[in-house]
Amino acid sequence: MLLHQYNISPYAKPAAKLLQGALFEDQAEAWELLLQHQTELTAYFEQIALELIVDTRDGYAYLRQIELDDKGATIGLVRRMPLTYEQTLVCVFLREWLDDFESGNDLDSRNLYITPRAFRERLELFFKEKPNEVKFIRELDRYIADTERMGFLRLAEKHPANPDESQYEVRRLLKARVTNDDLARFREQLEQDKP
Repeated sequence: MLLHQYNISPYAKPAAKLLQGALFEDQAEAWELLLQHQTELTAYFEQIALELIVDTRDGYAYLRQIELDDKGATIGLVRRMPLTYEQTLVCVFLREWLDDFESGNDLDSRNLYITPRAFRERLELFFKEKPNEVKFIRELDRYIADTERMGFLRLAEKHPANPDESQYEVRRLLKARVTNDDLARFREQLEQDKP
């Protein structure tokens, strides 16, 4: 059958991308369609109990499940994937780093770029009195890859000869997904875990 025989919506592409994860402004074609059809997309997703969140200033959009009652029940369309302790720690460190960057940024750069080496050095300062965390730092590359899959990091420049010098953009979607309340709760938990 030919494609034109189907009644495909003009916003099908951004809708499909959003169902797979976050959509970013550097995905130019889908982003432009999202902005053109934001009202229709919002109405479409509300029908299936999803809220479309669009942040044009920081250039991202994602779907959030609408809670159906005061117990937090949803229709279960978007699978909730709990983060491991290590993944949570990486997200918290990145979020704090992004906050530091934004509060001290002289606007030479709009985005925060980090390298695995710089991230490892920052973590080593935090863990300097915790020898049991050496394994975590050794496996940081794996956690960076996890965070990239979640859409919080984007590989901006790869250095095949020295992967530790590859540049990653920290995406501001992280601020929407790791809130100030989340940061406060995690800091409190870290304080309780101190020996």
